[in-house]
Amino acid sequence: MGKISAAQADTLLDGAWFDGYTKVVDVYDELVTVDDFDAAARAVAHGGTEMVLFGNGLTVLGTLDLSDGVHSIFAVQGVLRARHLILGDALLVVQGTVELDEWLFGPESEGLFAVGNRQIEGADQDAMLANVRAPVIALFDRNRREFVLREHGERRETAQLTPELLDGLDPDESPELILGDRLRAHLLDGQPVFR
Repeated sequence: MGKISAAQADTLLDGAWFDGYTKVVDVYDELVTVDDFDAAARAVAHGGTEMVLFGNGLTVLGTLDLSDGVHSIFAVQGVLRARHLILGDALLVVQGTVELDEWLFGPESEGLFAVGNRQIEGADQDAMLANVRAPVIALFDRNRREFVLREHGERRETAQLTPELLDGLDPDESPELILGDRLRAHLLDGQPVFR
């Protein structure tokens, strides 16, 4: 592992991600492979927030969990591979593709998720998701206040979720938080989320 300036990292990523938040970024030049990636546990082990650039890809054999209450910044050049990806309050920037074996879940959070400098809140969600491969995708769009849903690349609507996910949701009472908790529980339990 080496170190580069925030400005150098941002130049490599073709965007303003680190500058203004840190002066130095840890950089891994080789492909990094780990069993699981828990941002909260990493922050404890590191003694605080992390600022990391994985310069030649990141492979997580299990779950990559960006956690709540963690404001680290993780950037990946190349391919990000994992079995599951749970977005959270950390920032995840991928300049390449995201390849997941089972699912991607992004609840309402403080974090950001960008692929090719595009975010789900942008005007062209399909352009962002073109570089994300996962059998199931459920990403919360903060601008539209709804989940963006995909199954094997095909658009799905909230009404196509399984009945137990939708049971008792009142559209007048901000159901997205309850729906997010239910989606997370179903995905973690290996239960189907679409009819």
